[in-house]
Amino acid sequence: MPFGTDPEVIGEVLQRDGGMVLTGALTPEEVAAANAEIEPQIGAFRIGSFAADVNGVTQREETDETLEQYPGMRTRHMQHVVLRSKTIRERFIARKELGEYVAKLTPATPGTHTLFASNVIEIHPGEIAQTLHRDGGEMFRDAGMENANTPAYLTNTLLALSESTEEMGATRILLGSHLWEDFNDWGAPEDTIAVELKPGDVFIYSAKVIHGGGANVTKDKVRRLVANAFSYPWMIGEEAWPFVADLEEVKTYPVEIQNMLKFRSISYMGEEPGFMWRKDQRPLQEFLNL
Repeated sequence: MPFGTDPEVIGEVLQRDGGMVLTGALTPEEVAAANAEIEPQIGAFRIGSFAADVNGVTQREETDETLEQYPGMRTRHMQHVVLRSKTIRERFIARKELGEYVAKLTPATPGTHTLFASNVIEIHPGEIAQTLHRDGGEMFRDAGMENANTPAYLTNTLLALSESTEEMGATRILLGSHLWEDFNDWGAPEDTIAVELKPGDVFIYSAKVIHGGGANVTKDKVRRLVANAFSYPWMIGEEAWPFVADLEEVKTYPVEIQNMLKFRSISYMGEEPGFMWRKDQRPLQEFLNL
């Protein structure tokens, strides 16, 4: 379906399948502008560095041999895309329609969700398939949220800035797995389907859907996506936005982005200004002069 379709229609599909592709979220000109903003910055991030951090946590030893053994060693991550790309920030993340779609999986007033994470993910030739998983499972299990009976604690979007074909490592998913009774069942790779995207298309999905990046079996094609994750307004995210974003620059951002980065008081039940995350009982945005 095209980006801009009635949220009620989108919501029905998302609740049933757990994810769907929306075409034309960005125009070709906007895709080109986003890539032009990202290109000068992404070279500073080493291919495989994110996987190396994960390997350190799991006590894996990073050697030439592990480059072939562990997924992520041929993948490049660049965090803080919402700060690095005006096009992504204003022409995608701040879009009213996107907030309405996210709210169909993670209930909250559109435009007030926490931006849990905002990354460029490039899958380079030679990358192997990622292990199938649900995002944030262990984090939310103790809160009783990792089951089919609660709303999505995270809603994810994968926005294509390049072609994303099966051969290039398109994300593989198990549609409907967010409704499975047994959340210890991780499915089988042969049962997944590849989410192929054209530049400007976006895949929106529940974090409870089983998924994983595919293998890039091409010789010279890089798959570039922007991955954003949205959670409840009161939930802390991966990125410490108030400490890493420049306040003077944030003052130029759309209100929706200021909300997502927690530079404004947080809405509890849709109220504005928000009841939580205040300074001396006054809205944070007054203290920050937003």
